[in-house]
Amino acid sequence: MNRLLELRRALAAHTPRHAAGGLDVRGRVIAVLLALVLAAPLAGISGRAAYAVGLAPAGATVGGQNMAGMTRAEVAAVVANQAAETTVTITVAGQTITTPLAQAGGRVDADAMALAVVSGEDPASPATPGGEPAATVDPDAVAALAARIDAQAGSAAVNASIRPAASGDAFEVVPGANGQGVDVDALTAVVASATETLTSQSVELTLVDVAPAVSDAAAEQSAAAANTLIAPAVTLTAEGKTMTADAATRASWVGTTAVNGELVPTLLEESVAVWVDDAAAAIELDPITGIDNVDAEGNLLEPARPAQDGLEVTNRTAVTDDIIAALDSGESYSGELTTQAVSADTEQRVVSAGTDRFAYSADDGEKWIDINLTDSTITAYEGYQQVHGPVLMNHGGPGNETITGTYEVYLTYAEQDLGCSPGWSYCQKDVHWVTYWHGNYAIHSAPWAEHFGVGSDAGSHGCINLPEDEAHWFYNWADIGTTVVSHY
Repeated sequence: MNRLLELRRALAAHTPRHAAGGLDVRGRVIAVLLALVLAAPLAGISGRAAYAVGLAPAGATVGGQNMAGMTRAEVAAVVANQAAETTVTITVAGQTITTPLAQAGGRVDADAMALAVVSGEDPASPATPGGEPAATVDPDAVAALAARIDAQAGSAAVNASIRPAASGDAFEVVPGANGQGVDVDALTAVVASATETLTSQSVELTLVDVAPAVSDAAAEQSAAAANTLIAPAVTLTAEGKTMTADAATRASWVGTTAVNGELVPTLLEESVAVWVDDAAAAIELDPITGIDNVDAEGNLLEPARPAQDGLEVTNRTAVTDDIIAALDSGESYSGELTTQAVSADTEQRVVSAGTDRFAYSADDGEKWIDINLTDSTITAYEGYQQVHGPVLMNHGGPGNETITGTYEVYLTYAEQDLGCSPGWSYCQKDVHWVTYWHGNYAIHSAPWAEHFGVGSDAGSHGCINLPEDEAHWFYNWADIGTTVVSHY
């Protein structure tokens, strides 16, 4: 400023006060002098001036491109474009994988980076306290890229696990094994470099040993926990039956989940539910629809099949939940399946009103027995009058079908062992009320059978199975020579 004052004094001494335009000339000279005097200082602060007006300073670059003098919006556009074009290329064990920066895990906030550029800040640091940096790396995306590389060039580590032992009643450890994979830290550094510089990176990395997420020691702890989980007993009762889940069954209910390096055994609800469903199925019954034979006008001729209510279990879900809760608490479980009846309907079947609707042409008052394999019934007739039945029965199953045709009762036993001799695949001791009507085909009691009729009917070796009291009735009523007609 002293120099500027001296220049002004010199100018005043050599300029006539009365000269025309003197003030204008002096003004122009001062302007020139000011420009000369201030030129050097202004040049020195040009960077600060650029910040002040929101322009990128001299020397600012993004991905190798000069940003000097650009506005924040212009820089942001360049950043976005450069980020989209930047790639990460990794070569491992002869396999090369090129991935766009964003997919590799590079996260670039173009507007925030533009602000950092015009402000002369580090893009890797938050623009504001507590904020997010303009350039970051997503570790989950890097892990996904590492998995892709490992799938092509590496080998997966095998977690240790548990399985039921050969005995089925306890768990044992299946050892894990190391794998080979890309060094995730080195890969992260490559992605970080590409993100911060917005320049594509091409690097060769080596495979390193990768330990399994679940160690053998963790699996040992899991096996012990699983054995504790299945130790308590589980018993169900229903309709006079008792069903127990043995240790092997309980072991089949266990699954595991890897959590932070631990293998956590848990009871699988769907597996427990399957066992409960099987137990329920053992006692449930479908209703048997009754059939009445009617003529064309709908008049009842005779019943052809009695209706029988079904049975269904009503608390499957509650029992499943209670079993899981008990075992999770280390306690044994004993519960009951509750049931309710399912009402059966009766339908009408139109048949001929004449005697041709019967399977046998009987004389008046003649005793004969009708075995209907379609309806799974047995009925006693005298002439064309039903004197007993129809009664639900069981007949031969696949491979042991009951024969069809017209036969006669030829032999009876109040009690007999059935099978129980060479050539027979079964043996039933002390079977009551045995009425033979052809070869080894007989009507007899079947105390081992829980249900009779359609749905449970095909269970004998060819004989007609009946409840004890019904078999007794036919034994007492049928004479030697009584006709027996078996048909569909």
